[in-house]
Amino acid sequence: MSEPLTLDPSQLPDISNLVLEDDTPLDSFINEKQQRLLTTVLYSGGDTGITVPFIAAANVGLFSSIRQPGVAPDVFLSINITGAEDWWERQVRSYLFWEFGKPPEIAIEIVSPTPGNELGSKLIDYARMRIPYYVVYDPLRELRGSTLRVFELQNQSYVPKTDAWFPEVGLGLTLWEGEFEKVTGTWLRWCYAGGAPIPTGDELAAQKNAQLSQKDAQLSQKDAQLSQKDAQLSQKDAQLSQKDAQLLEEQARTKRAFIQMIELGLRLKFGDEGLLLLDEISGISDVGVLQAIASDMPAANNLDEIRKIYQQ
Repeated sequence: MSEPLTLDPSQLPDISNLVLEDDTPLDSFINEKQQRLLTTVLYSGGDTGITVPFIAAANVGLFSSIRQPGVAPDVFLSINITGAEDWWERQVRSYLFWEFGKPPEIAIEIVSPTPGNELGSKLIDYARMRIPYYVVYDPLRELRGSTLRVFELQNQSYVPKTDAWFPEVGLGLTLWEGEFEKVTGTWLRWCYAGGAPIPTGDELAAQKNAQLSQKDAQLSQKDAQLSQKDAQLSQKDAQLSQKDAQLLEEQARTKRAFIQMIELGLRLKFGDEGLLLLDEISGISDVGVLQAIASDMPAANNLDEIRKIYQQ
């Protein structure tokens, strides 16, 4: 990883005559989308693993010295920066190495139908700037060779790298087939160590929506289960109510039967005088007491003995 530069403010060069910005247009909509995919994903709120201040930018000039012209890579990533926070200041609207304290870790060029000498002068320029990694993505294979080339700085020049993992940054690059902003194709994406792409803001939102939908489905299933249990309980309550009604009806029949037996017994044993107890006995709701009256009546000698049966 590049060591931060330390300059005394009095040593900072005069950049008043340095051309930091121009109006060079972008190559195409596809290149613009690819650049945005590589920059905005690192600011989308997902877990990138980068825990220090960083800049991911597209088409911003890199200046390593006021004596050398700047180079604007399609995308660059610089971590652990020490630049000023006021982005409106002229000295931080472009990436001046002496202001930000170091060169970026990675510079990426996306080859358009009109190649821009990505494997020639730019390879030399980025090596001169001491940028540790240089990536050339050639989606249309204009340069005849691999779609993705990765170079690592060793001594004063770049050598090919066999993989696209950058240990100093803790990120890698991978080619991904899919849809980005309603365009389907092969895209270059930042990835984790296992090769899984870092999700975009839209993908994070879709994941959250899917999780919410899954939770809603689980809640709906639980609600359906609770409704089913409520229905089962209601059915059981109805069955119990029916049994209670049947039991009450059976008790009423039994009571009427005992009352009729007692009425007949009083009439036969004591005549009309015995019927004087019928109103009292008819008010008794305990079937067991009525049964006792009917059973003990034949042995009773008078009405007082019968009263004792149900007044005990």
